[in-house]
Amino acid sequence: MTEKQEAQTKDERATPQKPDAILTKKIRGKTFVSEIYFDKESKDTFQDKLLKVVQAERKE
Repeated sequence: MTEKQEAQTKDERATPQKPDAILTKKIRGKTFVSEIYFDKESKDTFQDKLLKVVQAERKE
């Protein structure tokens, strides 16, 4: 981890950030709430990342 990444992480922890999306799913009487944060500087799209996950699962 670089110093810049470490500094950003500390700043992010100090300043609460509003999630970009919230998913709520109820499974067998339990409710799961997931907060989603997107990296604004990333060049990958959601579709790119999903494709990587699918390809990784095919290799297993």
